[in-house]
Amino acid sequence: MGLLQQDNKKKAQLEKEVLSKKIKQTKLTFADLVIPLASGALFIILSFAVFVPMVKSAFEYLDEIKVTKEKIEQLEKLDKQLNRLDENQLNEDVLTARQVIPKVLLVSNFVYYIDDLAKSIQLRISELSSADSINGVTGPLEYSGTYDNVIAFLDDIQNVSPYMIRLENVEVSARNDTSGAEVWAISLQVSGYYLADNEKEPSIYAAFQPYTEYNDIVEIFKKKAESLD
Repeated sequence: MGLLQQDNKKKAQLEKEVLSKKIKQTKLTFADLVIPLASGALFIILSFAVFVPMVKSAFEYLDEIKVTKEKIEQLEKLDKQLNRLDENQLNEDVLTARQVIPKVLLVSNFVYYIDDLAKSIQLRISELSSADSINGVTGPLEYSGTYDNVIAFLDDIQNVSPYMIRLENVEVSARNDTSGAEVWAISLQVSGYYLADNEKEPSIYAAFQPYTEYNDIVEIFKKKAESLD
């Protein structure tokens, strides 16, 4: 009986030692966690490296689709506006505009009509010069004569030139000449414009406004072009 009890105690002790050894062997250490932690970190890095750029590209693609859609709508609107224009009338108006605002504006052509007007109403020239500016010819002019003739010159100067001109710094003054007679003088800055060829192609996406909305200007162009015929 005593021997059996001793054997049972030994077996229990051995089983206890075996179980204790197994527990120690199955206990997690830091070395056991390195691979799972490294794998998780690598997964997170790959997610940011791959997923985030994909999301960013998707949003950029959506923006491109939106811009493309807006451009298509703009071109469709432009096509409708162009279809409303009469092609024959457009060509005729372009030729008229080219006469009034030519590609090249010579100084002699620009000054001739103004100086001829001044002479026709007996104004005397005091200063007459001109020079090229950006897409135009500009220069100071000064004439003198009677009050009525100076006023007549101001009234007619815009209409006498077949070209589009701009008057600036207009000054009218009176003085007495050596004989004591009253003499009126007019000085002004006159600019005429030409339309040089543009080497840069116009953008089809630029804002478009039909020229037919400015019929009053078109009529002015036509009247001025008639004087060149």
